[in-house]
Formats: sequence, C-alpha cells, structure tokens
Amino acid sequence: MSGELPAGLRSWAALPGPAQVLEAIRRRARRGAQVETGPLRIELTVEERRQVARMLGTEWEVSGRAVALRLLAFGLAEHGFTVRQFVEMLDGAPLVARQHVRAAERQVADRERRRVLEILDSAGVGAEVGQSWIDGSGTPRLGSGDAVALAAEIARVWPALPWAGTPMRLAQLAATTTRNAHGLDPDTVLGRAVARLTAATAGVDRPARPGRAWRAAWAAAGVRCDTVSSRVLTLNVPLDISAGYRRGAPLWLTLRDFLGPWRFEPTPTRLFFCENPTVVEAAADELGAACPPMVCTDGVPALAALDLIAGAADAGIEIHVRADFDPAGFAIVDSLQAVAPNAVRWRFDTDTYTTYFGLPAAPTALPDEARNSHGHDLHEEAILPLLLADLRRAAK
Repeated sequence: MSGELPAGLRSWAALPGPAQVLEAIRRRARRGAQVETGPLRIELTVEERRQVARMLGTEWEVSGRAVALRLLAFGLAEHGFTVRQFVEMLDGAPLVARQHVRAAERQVADRERRRVLEILDSAGVGAEVGQSWIDGSGTPRLGSGDAVALAAEIARVWPALPWAGTPMRLAQLAATTTRNAHGLDPDTVLGRAVARLTAATAGVDRPARPGRAWRAAWAAAGVRCDTVSSRVLTLNVPLDISAGYRRGAPLWLTLRDFLGPWRFEPTPTRLFFCENPTVVEAAADELGAACPPMVCTDGVPALAALDLIAGAADAGIEIHVRADFDPAGFAIVDSLQAVAPNAVRWRFDTDTYTTYFGLPAAPTALPDEARNSHGHDLHEEAILPLLLADLRRAAK
C-alpha cells in the first residue's frame, strides 16, 4: 500500500457522488458491517452516478444497480488499496465499529473510576462516599480525565479539614490548600465537590447551591463559612436584630452613614484595616468585644471606607493597613495610604511574603517585587493565624 493517496483519488473522493458513497461506508463500519462487499443503499443523481462510475465503470453506471462495494474494491485495488485502507487514509483515522468504540470508552471510564477511588481513598475519603460522589450529579464525566484531575485537587484539601479539631475558616482553608482564598467558593467545581463529599461523610444534605445546606456541609467538617459578606438592603422592614449593633459584632456601614456630621466616640488608639471579611469575622469570633477596632474594605475601598480612614487620619489615630499580596492588593494599600499618608503597613512586607513561601530573605526588595519574582499571590486568609496573633497582642 502506498504511503500517500494519489491526488487524483483525493479529488475523486471530494466529488458529491463519491462523498455520499464514502459516508455510507463509514456508517456501515460504525454498525460493524462489512465494508469490502455488499450493496450501498443511497440515492444518486445522474451526475453523481456518473462521478461514482469513474471508479465502478460504465457498465455499472448504465445498469441502474445499487453501488456495489465489490466493484469499488476492484477499482481501488488497481491503485493498491482496499476500501477500508482508502477511507482510513482519506480520513486519517481507523474505521471502528460503534460497539467497539463504546467498549473502549467503558474500559477507559472504568480505569478512571478505579483511579479516582484510589486517590480519594489515599486522602482519607471512604470508598462508599467516594463511589456515591462519582455516581452523583456534578461529577466530571468518567473517561475524560477530568474526574482524576478533580480527585487530585480534592486530595490536597481533604487532609486539611479540621473535622473535630480547631475550626477553620473556609477562605483560610482555600488559601492554604489552593493558594486562592476563593478556591473553594460555591461557584468553583472544587468547592462544590468537597462540600458534597463532606456532606456524604457526615450524613447531612448535599448542597446544590449556596445557603444553609452549604454551610451545614462545611460545618460538619469543622469549617466555618463567611456570613458577613452577603448583604441585603432593606427599607422600613420591622426587624429587631440588636446583635448587629453590639460591641464585638461585625457591622456594615454605607456612605450614607457618613454624609452627616460624625466622629469617633471614644477615639480609638489604633485602627486596623484589612481587605477580606473573613479576617474581621474570625477576629470577632475569637476576640469579640476585646478586639481592637477593625475596618474591612471588602476589596477595592469604596468611598465609605476612604471617608472613614480619612477621618481616622484627621483624628490622629494610629492606622495599620494591609491587603492580599496580589496586584489588586497593592493597589488597595496604595489607595489607603494616599488618604492616610502616615498609615503603617500591617504584615504587608517582603519578610511576611518570603517567610510564608520559604523563600530566601530579600531585605532590599519591595513586597510587589518579591511577589512578581515568585509569581504566586498570598491571600490574607493564608496568614490568618499571624493576623489574629497581632490583634490579640494589640487587645492587651
């Protein structure tokens, strides 16, 4: 058999009539039928039949009979090809019966299923729980390789779940296991997968979306979800939620709260600014009313945050600012220090960054230079124990 199809044969195969013949052959092959002999039941116009006759002969053209694979095989043999060889060289892929394809796909899927269970088992996920997760909704299709990749990600998170140990924040867990404080959020495949596995392990409802079931699934594993970032605006709704105004409880303020005259009463000695609500919520849980005054910008500072820090600067309060070690975080700290030039950076230095990643000390490098050189972000949640320790010391 020649290594390449002659140009003439390729041109013939591209004609409308021969193209129909070849597609019928492919269908026969997918059914597992013979492709060297037998008739092809296809409708050809007069011109299309004339095109096919270039290979099958004039006698067949005028006979009115169906396309005979035997005649096609005879014509292709003169060029050194069988029908199967011709179609496979034309397509660049073998002709495989559909049942063989499905059998091969099942084998690949079974191998991936076994591998997923092995990975989950090595991470501490029970076989029954792992199997129920594979069979449940939301799991990647077996055979694609995506399920193994997701299982490998789960295996990095699962051993870090505290279960009966000291409770951990979800964003902190994500930051320390995925290097992304949002790596286990409800809109991530990994977050949903781990939540369903924890639910199955604990025997609670598996969460289909963010909400009570989501928080319960994580709580069963000793993980606390963020409860302060989600906000709702109301007007004249008669609610008695006095806890929101107690000392030691987080409280959202809007720019509207700062439009009239306002002042600190009493004026605090120092004020800590951070980027992420998880830090404030963790501080409230651990220190409560003893926690030093804190402000969370919740991302890029809004006008309310900038007005508050400007007022603190005017009042002579000692201000400590920080954010994530990422491009947005550097911009946040710059914007805060632009309003309060005397603000000092709180654990927002090169030493904090290099120590966390175990990098060589770089005393002359700026934090953004160290981050750009290493290439990895460092979210506040990953160093939450350090921040809480600072707040405990300040509380004393």
